[in-house]
Amino acid sequence: MLHASKICVRFIVSLSLILLCLSVLGCSEPKEPWDLHTDQGRTLMEQGKFPEAEKELQSALTLAEQFGSQDPRLIQSLTNLAILHNAKGAPEEAEALLQKTVAIHENAPNPDTTGLAVSLSNLGALYVTQKKFDEAQQYFERALAIREKAQGPDDPETIRDVENLAGLFVRQSQFDNAEPYLKRVLASAEQTNEPESPKLLESPNLVEPLNNLALLYRAQEKYDQAETLLLRALKIKEEQLGLTNPNLLGSLNNLALLYSSAKQLAKAIPLLERMVTITEEGFGKEHPRVAITLNQLAEIHRLQNQTEQAIPIIQRAIGIIEKAEGPEHSGLSGPLNNLAVLYLNSGQYADADPVFQRAIAITEETMGKSHFRVERALRNYAQLLRKMDRAEEALSLETRADAIIEKNTQNPIPAE
Repeated sequence: MLHASKICVRFIVSLSLILLCLSVLGCSEPKEPWDLHTDQGRTLMEQGKFPEAEKELQSALTLAEQFGSQDPRLIQSLTNLAILHNAKGAPEEAEALLQKTVAIHENAPNPDTTGLAVSLSNLGALYVTQKKFDEAQQYFERALAIREKAQGPDDPETIRDVENLAGLFVRQSQFDNAEPYLKRVLASAEQTNEPESPKLLESPNLVEPLNNLALLYRAQEKYDQAETLLLRALKIKEEQLGLTNPNLLGSLNNLALLYSSAKQLAKAIPLLERMVTITEEGFGKEHPRVAITLNQLAEIHRLQNQTEQAIPIIQRAIGIIEKAEGPEHSGLSGPLNNLAVLYLNSGQYADADPVFQRAIAITEETMGKSHFRVERALRNYAQLLRKMDRAEEALSLETRADAIIEKNTQNPIPAE
């Protein structure tokens, strides 16, 4: 079986699984030493200068410890250092620091429940990065309970904790567990639905929760429910931005991917054609973004056995990439393979042969000889060679493909 590339735009639920800094305390001029060390440490950390940043942030912590255990600058300093340690690949040190922030809040004479919830969320987020999902769930749930009691069920910070739990379950592909949390996020957004202008029927703030729940439904193969939500999100953006704004591309792509997953390919075509037009108008007809959408459109035509429509589209995509990025660019590997497959499917074997060879050469050069795309292209080319009665050459390619599979099984590489 041939393995042509599929629409591979990745849609990720956009949630708040990040370490959350406490708000910086307001300071008067001139700045105190703690402020100077903190500001400099953060700047250095953003620049990736971790040793220098650690020295500054450690100096800030030393000063903060002199202010007393209940001074908010101590929590801030511990959190800043935790973020630094996690960024430089020392999660154990980060965990110990964040545990200290939780303990400080818990042992306070008058606990700051809001601050405790922040520290709990930070620690939960750290555990997510360590793939300690049970621990992360425990801390996120505790933070959520505190927020609900202290700030109410629909406070933005409460909803952030709800999103964290949803994201945790999505990360583990536990979609049924994530669903009620994403429904709650959407319901909360709908309760506070206040359009920004009289021209809008619904607020743009609904778009993200609509998309998140829709993408979850797509993962659950609940395609009808996903379609309803995505169409609603698209309508909101169209009312806000107009019908040709490039910021519509994400919503249109979400719908196209949904229809592709649901095998409703005919519905995907007008969406992708619209995306091509919007991208051309927004970025220019020779922009690489146009090539990406053309490749997707050609693939939909191929899946419907519409080879004659697909070939000129993919040829145009290749021409755009060659002109914009050069004839050896890695972005050509997929479109070239797809074009060769189209030639193969339509019996144009002589045309397919050099295109397969070029696709394999570019993929090996830019991605490595053991990349999974090389394995796929080798097998596709072997199919062509067998049809051309070149069985010995085909067997050689299949043997190389098998070796790639074996190597990657022993030493897995991250999936794209």
